[in-house]
Amino acid sequence: MQRENRGGPRVGAGRIPLKENEKKKGAKIYITDKVKDAILTYGTGKNFSDKAVELINSEIQKRKKI
Repeated sequence: MQRENRGGPRVGAGRIPLKENEKKKGAKIYITDKVKDAILTYGTGKNFSDKAVELINSEIQKRKKI
């Protein structure tokens, strides 16, 4: 039985890997139901994580200006 190279890595195939400082990192936070509902209501994005990050970033930018 011969071994075939089906679906193996090819030169130039696949996505370009992100640099370590560009990769998203996981973080665990504890919030109340009230805060969670506010994030879902006022955040913009496709999912909870996107909405939370958008709200956090906008508040950081706001505080940098002060």
